[in-house]
Amino acid sequence: MGWAARGVRLIPLAALLLVGACVEDGPEELSPEEEQACVARGGYVAVAGFSAAEFCAEPTPDAGRMCSRSSDCATICEAETRTCATHYNQFGCYSFLDDTGQVVSICVD
Repeated sequence: MGWAARGVRLIPLAALLLVGACVEDGPEELSPEEEQACVARGGYVAVAGFSAAEFCAEPTPDAGRMCSRSSDCATICEAETRTCATHYNQFGCYSFLDDTGQVVSICVD
C-alpha cells in the first residue's frame, strides 16, 4: 500500500482526534441545585449529543395533546403517537410529522 493510500485512511482518524481536542475538561454537568430545580419544574436531566453536556429538558405547554402536523405543537408532533412532545429535547433519533403531516425521521447529535 502506497503512502497516499495510507494517508487517506488516516484522515478520518485525524478529524476525530481534532474534534476530541475541542473538549477541554469533559462534558458540562448540571449542579445538584440545577438538577433539583429542573425536576421541580417537571423536567428531566438530558444529555446534549456529541458534547455530552447536561441540560434540563423542560416540559412543553401542550404535552400529550393530539396533533396531525408540527404546527399543532410548541415543539414537534411525534409520528408514532400523533401527540405533541412532552419535553423540549431535540437530541437523539425520532420521527415527527412536518407541517404537511408527512413523517420525517431524524437523528440529532
